[in-house]
Amino acid sequence: MTNTQVADNLMFIAALQQLVRLATAKGMTDKEFEQVKKDLERRLRPTIIASY
Repeated sequence: MTNTQVADNLMFIAALQQLVRLATAKGMTDKEFEQVKKDLERRLRPTIIASY
């Protein structure tokens, strides 16, 4: 794995953790959560998909 891929994966994981916190605090529905998660995956294109 290249340094760029590692950085991309770390950025994705950090964004996903923030999403989980936001979803909990704001009461997002599962559908909203999945939609935002898919958008993050599309934008950040991680090579490792975290299971949340």
